[in-house]
Amino acid sequence: MKKHIYGPVLLVLLSGSLCCGSASAAVKEATKAEILDLQDNIAAAGAGWVAGETEVSDAENAELTGLSLSPVKGPLAPEVSEKGLPPAFDWRSAGGNFVTPARSQKKCGSCWAFAMTGALESYVLRNGNTPGADVDLSEQVMLSCSGAGSCKGGALYPSYLKSTGLPPEAAYPYAAVNGSCSAAAAGWQSLVYKIADWGVVAGGSSARLKAALVKYGPLTTSMLVYEDFKHYKSGVYSRVSGKYAGGHAVLLVGYNDAEEYFIVKNSWGPAWGEEGFFRIAYSEMRSRVFFGGLYSVAYYSGGKSDEKLDQRILEEADSLMRGR
Repeated sequence: MKKHIYGPVLLVLLSGSLCCGSASAAVKEATKAEILDLQDNIAAAGAGWVAGETEVSDAENAELTGLSLSPVKGPLAPEVSEKGLPPAFDWRSAGGNFVTPARSQKKCGSCWAFAMTGALESYVLRNGNTPGADVDLSEQVMLSCSGAGSCKGGALYPSYLKSTGLPPEAAYPYAAVNGSCSAAAAGWQSLVYKIADWGVVAGGSSARLKAALVKYGPLTTSMLVYEDFKHYKSGVYSRVSGKYAGGHAVLLVGYNDAEEYFIVKNSWGPAWGEEGFFRIAYSEMRSRVFFGGLYSVAYYSGGKSDEKLDQRILEEADSLMRGR
């Protein structure tokens, strides 16, 4: 039975309209030709991913991205040892699922709000040691009340999640518009979930990202999106072609050393990519995509309880890798 850590939450079903139309809706003829060219380029480059028509293939770039490329102002997260990391790790199967389902920002450049909200949802699951719990927090409050941005884009602002926090989705359901904070349910501030603290993860290497991911949980991170990425369906993404689309915030949830990729939660709906997630090659940290290279942010609470949970999860991951 699914566990709930708060009362009933309004569920808004967005069947057939996740971002920019139904998966079955025909894309423009020009887009179809673009995808055919991309498929040829992927084959010629020997890239390890599949492109095709997706829910966002015809979407405007500004509707899909929206992350400010300005540096995040805040403290550095405490450094984590890069030694002894498991060869593969995924917070969706680390002694349970600590990652909520992928959601859709729709026609609004609010990726920054979705990435930060998704990280908070994972923080709630992890900090309470309640994997699989039904947590759905309000991106609209982040969009309308934080002052961090709008549907035209925004910045990562974890301080808001520490000082104010976010309530359940039902308090202010996502509408894909800037909205007004006054439209949120009265008294929502008494229903919020907050982070105890946060810090910027020093970038520059996959080892640093992996160590912080295992220690602190899913990380809000950044990438530069190119138009080929809109047509991603499966596999390990590496940029092949296409114009620059914009800065994008996503949630890093796992990695695999054997095949050299990260596992990432996107905000383009659960029908895009691999159930709303994608895999991206380590090499894209050093390409034009600059994955994780701008900044990543960790949420943490510290204390012995976190350390015990870290140890248990690492032991279970090691056991799975050994096939026991």
